Formats: sequence, structure tokens, C-alpha cells
Amino acid sequence: MTRTVVLAGTSGYGSTYLRELTELEGRGTVRLVGLCDVRPLDRGAARQFGDRAFDTRLDRLLAATSPDLVLVATPIHTHLPLGRQVLDAGCHLLLEKPPLPSAAEWRELLRLAQRKGLSCQVGFQGLGSHAYARLAELMAAGELGRVNGIGGYGAWSRDDGYYQRSAWAGRRELDGVPVADGALTNPFAHAVATALALDNSTGWSDIAGLDMELLRVRDIQVDDTSCLRMRTAHGTVITIAVTLAARTPTEPVLVVHGTRRRAELHYTQDLLVLDGRPERHGRTSPLENLLAHLDDPQVPLQCDIAECGAFTRVLDSVNSAPAPRLISERWLTHEGEGLQARIHIPGVEQAVRASAEQLATFAELDAPWAA
Repeated sequence: MTRTVVLAGTSGYGSTYLRELTELEGRGTVRLVGLCDVRPLDRGAARQFGDRAFDTRLDRLLAATSPDLVLVATPIHTHLPLGRQVLDAGCHLLLEKPPLPSAAEWRELLRLAQRKGLSCQVGFQGLGSHAYARLAELMAAGELGRVNGIGGYGAWSRDDGYYQRSAWAGRRELDGVPVADGALTNPFAHAVATALALDNSTGWSDIAGLDMELLRVRDIQVDDTSCLRMRTAHGTVITIAVTLAARTPTEPVLVVHGTRRRAELHYTQDLLVLDGRPERHGRTSPLENLLAHLDDPQVPLQCDIAECGAFTRVLDSVNSAPAPRLISERWLTHEGEGLQARIHIPGVEQAVRASAEQLATFAELDAPWAA
């Protein structure tokens, strides 16, 4: 069955959805009937999609096109109003991660989707990795033995231009509206959500305890270097240690510490390493999975919005915690100028990895810049 689709948000991650929609249109799976953005289409998109309906207002576009489903790939603080418009129009929804910037907004959109009887998929792409699915199956079958803990680490680098990309970049709130653009809740949100899903701890009440070390190297409202440690209702300890101030960026990894086997999930690369042996896997995108679910409700959603309770609890806790502490200049190095300027924390790459390996916080690791 060919589904009609509208995309809200054509730049940023929306451009990835545009490429996927082009491929799916070629297969006859979908038909893109409309595009929505606050800005005109860029030159390339205008050449390729200029014959589709376009509007700067989503509600008006939905009334004109009546699509089956809508992809919302817009800034997080717009997710609730746009999500409301989609569901009120009777359309299924694919909402880019992170889903909502507060617990109250998550509950509101969840209730609306349930009341309307509509599907709402959240775009945590890592949960569509077949490497994730394979690891989850192994854990459920007890192949790793008792899981003592799950550690996650990520070390990326962002320049000054990253924090000037939009009015909401690097902010907890904008004009009184929650934003939650911190490292744990946006760029490394996948690590948090995937670790919770591996532990089968996706509900709001599945987190029994939560501690955070939130740090920053710039004059921003949010964390860019952070350590999160949770204990789930299953008794599992989960640590996620990340930074956007690395000198040597590496792709994020989740480490599952089992009594029988050790597993590493490189979720951006669809790579699973079991006891040092690599396995390459494919992935199913959130959109492909949503389409399959609409064709056959027996196919479960990769990430139903109802399964984002634990992640939302983390996000809400991070965004309401005391402001991230500014790391002293004595521990920092600088390179580049203007929008390309970067700030590094020497040794932070080793610290985030050690946190995942030892399930320890920065303070427990005696990281001097975290004291």
C-alpha cells in the first residue's frame, strides 16, 4: 500500500528524511504530498521537490493534503504544537528524537495519540539497528549471563558555530519554553534511550535512582560534558558518560558487562562486538518500521512514544537540575578562531571510556576537571 506523507522540517535531520522519502517513492511505498518549513526550500530541494505542496504552516498544509502520516523533524520545542496538529488532523506521526522537552508535554502528546488511536513513532534510529536487536535477544536469552551493568561513552567535538546554528542551540529554554539541547538529551540521547531499552527499562517508573554530573566548557545553558548514572527497577546500573569537547572524536559505544560474556554495541555503525569478535548488521529505519506497522499492526513499533517514559524522566531531570558547572580554564585547551573555534578537555576521551568500563562517575575516577 502506498502511504501519503508530509514532511515538516526539511533542513538539518529533515534532509536525511528527504533522501529516504526519495528512495521509498522510487519503490512505490510512499508518495510525498507536501513539505513544511519556516524557510523556503534550499536550491537542491526546490529542484527535486518544487512540484509538491509547500507551506510555512503545518495545519494549513495538512488541511490541503490530508496525508496518512507526517514526519516532524523540527526543533524539540516545536514538537508539541506540531504533534498536536498532526494528531488532531487524524494522521499518524513520526516524531524525531528527542520526543518532547518536558514530562508534561510528553504525557500530553501520549494521551492525545492514545485517544485518537493513532501511531506515534519516535525517531531513535539506533533502536532499528539489527545489531541492537541481536544484542537484546542475546541478553533476553541469558547468553551474556547476569548483566552487572551497562556503560555508555561518547566523545565528539563541536565548534562555536554549532552553538550559533539557531536561537535554541545550547539552551535549556527559549522564551519560557523548554528546549533541553544538552549533550545527554540531544546529541547523545540515542545512548541513553538504547541503554534503557536493552535493560527493558523504558517506563517512567523503571528508573529507581538517578545521579548526574553536568559540566560545560562554554557559556551555554546546558551540559556538553556529562556523566549520568542510573539504577533501574531491575537492579541494573547504567552509566552514560559523554562529551562534546574531545580532541579526538570517536563514535559512541554501549558496553554490556555480563558474567559470561561482554558485548559492545557501536550503535551508529550497526556493529556488535561479542567477546572481541565483530558482527556487522543492517538496520531498519523508523519510517520503514512505521510503514510496516501500519500495514500489519502485529509488527511492533521500534519506539512507540509510550515507551519513552524512562528517557523523558532522564531528560526532565537533566533539564531541571542545577545549571551545569563551568570547567575551569586551567583544564582546557583552545584551537581555531571564529565559528571554527573549539575547546578541548585533555584526557576526556579516556575519562568517558573509563566511566563506561567501570560504571563509575567522573568524580569517582578522580578526573581533575570534574572536582
